[in-house]
Amino acid sequence: MSLRVVSGRTIIEMDLGLSEMAQTILCALEPETESVPSERATTTIRADESKLVLEILAEDLTALRASMNSFLAWISGAKRALEYVNSH
Repeated sequence: MSLRVVSGRTIIEMDLGLSEMAQTILCALEPETESVPSERATTTIRADESKLVLEILAEDLTALRASMNSFLAWISGAKRALEYVNSH
């Protein structure tokens, strides 16, 4: 029986509609890319006008899924918070 480890890479682009929102979320999440809890995945994040671009490289699919879930949840929460603040 052999065990094969599968690595993974994903690039996710999200158009947030406003470049200010993309920049704000980028600033909020950049520290998370530098202090990750696992050495099995690395994440880079950048803003391209109103788009937020997330790239995750992982040693295995479990680490890829965990990183994706974390960053997507943080982005979603930050976006909802900014929308709430901007509407009141």
